[in-house]
Amino acid sequence: MTEDKEESILAQLPRQDAVTAQLSLLKGEPAALPARGITEKTCRIYDYIATRYLMEPAQVACYRDANGLISAQHIRRQGKQFAWLGRVKGQKIQLWGQHLGSGGRLIITEGEIDAMTIYQVLAEFTPFGKESVTVASIPDGAQSAKRSISEQLLWIGKFDSVTLFFDMDEPGRAAALECAEVIGGKAATVQSFPYKDANEALLADDAKAIRDALLAAKRHRPEAIVHAPDMLANLLSPNRARGIQFPWIGWNQYTLGAKPGELWLVAGGTNIGKSAITRSLALDFARRGIKTAYVALEESCETTLERMLSEELGLNPAFHCDTPEQRAQRDPALIREALSNFAPNLFLLDRHIDESFDSFVSSVKHYVVGEECKVIFLDHFSILADGIDLKSDQRRAIDKCIKELKSLCVHYNFTMFVVCHLSRDKEKVSAEEGGEPQLYQLRGSQSLAQIPDYVVMLQRNPKAEDPIEANMTTCWLKKNRPTGRQGAMSVLHYLESCRFYEVLSR
Repeated sequence: MTEDKEESILAQLPRQDAVTAQLSLLKGEPAALPARGITEKTCRIYDYIATRYLMEPAQVACYRDANGLISAQHIRRQGKQFAWLGRVKGQKIQLWGQHLGSGGRLIITEGEIDAMTIYQVLAEFTPFGKESVTVASIPDGAQSAKRSISEQLLWIGKFDSVTLFFDMDEPGRAAALECAEVIGGKAATVQSFPYKDANEALLADDAKAIRDALLAAKRHRPEAIVHAPDMLANLLSPNRARGIQFPWIGWNQYTLGAKPGELWLVAGGTNIGKSAITRSLALDFARRGIKTAYVALEESCETTLERMLSEELGLNPAFHCDTPEQRAQRDPALIREALSNFAPNLFLLDRHIDESFDSFVSSVKHYVVGEECKVIFLDHFSILADGIDLKSDQRRAIDKCIKELKSLCVHYNFTMFVVCHLSRDKEKVSAEEGGEPQLYQLRGSQSLAQIPDYVVMLQRNPKAEDPIEANMTTCWLKKNRPTGRQGAMSVLHYLESCRFYEVLSR
C-alpha cells in the first residue's frame, strides 16, 4: 500500500473525539509497539491506541460499526489479560479492520496484532501487484471464528478472494478450515508456515515467510469433493480386495463378497428361513475368524447361541430343542469344543435391555470400534424401525432408519446384513406359499430397495407335500449395485442336521 493511500484512509476516518464522548470508551493515542515490531502509522490506520485501564498501561483495539464510528474496544493488559468495553452481549460485531476495504483481496487473521503485522509487511512490499488488499481480524479467537465469519458474510462476499491466515496451532488450523467451509469457493487457507503466527515471523525479521505463505495458500476444497486427476495413484494401485466370501458358491459367483461399507438386505415372507440363513452366515464368518455381531430382536441371546450350536454340532434332534433332561445327557466337553470354534469371534445383544434405534446405533459403534467387528447382522428390521420415532409415520421412520444404517456402514467401514419382512401380494402366490418375491413387496418404504447395495430375497414353499421341496430355499439376488447381475443365484437345502447344503448354484 502506498503512503498516499494510507494518508487517504486516515483522512476519511471519523474523528476520534466524535466517539470517545461515550463515557464507557477509553481515550488514547496510537503509538508504536516496539516489542511487536509494529509502527505508529500502522496503529493509527487500525485505531490501535495506548492508554491506561484500571490504573495500568493498556493497549486498545477500537472496533468500528457499520457507520464507521468506534463502538467497542478490546483491551489488552499486561500478562495477556483481555476485556471489552462498549460491546453489548449478543450484538454482532464487525471484524477488526473491516472499515478499511470492501473489494479485491481479503486476508483474515486470528488476532489484531497479526492483522497489523501482515498489513505492514504488504505495505512495504506486496506480491499482489496493484490488487487492493484488506487485512482484518476476527474479534474473539479461534473458538468463535466460525460465528464471527458467518455474521459478516455479506461484507466478505464483496471480495474476489479470501485468505485465512490463522495461528499454526491445532485450534487455529481447524478454525481456518471451518471458516473456509462457510465462506465457500473463494476461500484459501495458510496451512503451512514455519512460525507460530505472522507476528513471530516479523520479529524474526522474516517478512518474506509471510509473503510466501500468502502466495502458497491453497484454495479450500471441501473434503467430500474430489478432483478426478488426484485419484490416479488409486487407479494404478487399487486397494480393493474381494469381500468376505460366503459359504455358498452361488452367492460368491453373483457378488464380490461382503465388502466394508456395504448394506445388505435379506428379505422373505414369514417362516421362510430368513433368520436361519443369516445365523448360518454369521456362524460361518465367526468360525473363520471374522469378528461378527448378531443382533436378534425376536429371540434371546441364549436361543441364538443354541441355534448356532445346533448347526455347528450338526445334531438331530437339534441342540436348541433340548429339554433340561436331554441337555443334561449331552457331553459338556463336546459342547465346549464346538463353542470354541466360533464363539470367541461372536458378539450378541441382550434384547431385553433397550430396543430403541439410538441404543442400537450406540451398540453398533461399540461392536465396530470397541470389539473390532467387521460384520453386523440385524434380525429383524421392523422391530428396530418401530422404535425410531413414534411421532412420525412408518414410512418416514423406515426412510430415516435405513439411511442412517447405510451411513454407519460407510463411516465405520463395516458390512451390515439386515433381515426384512415382505408385504402380502393378494394377486399373486404369496411368499409364504412359495411365490417368487419382488422388490415392491418390501414392507414399509421403497427406500428399503433403494438404499442397500444388495437385496437378497428368499423363496420357499414350506407347505409343499414333498418334505425335500418344503426345505428348499431359492436365493434371488434382486439388487446388485456393484455389478448389476441379478437372478436365482443359489438353492439351499435345509437338512435335519440344522445345516444348509447348496444343491444348485447358477
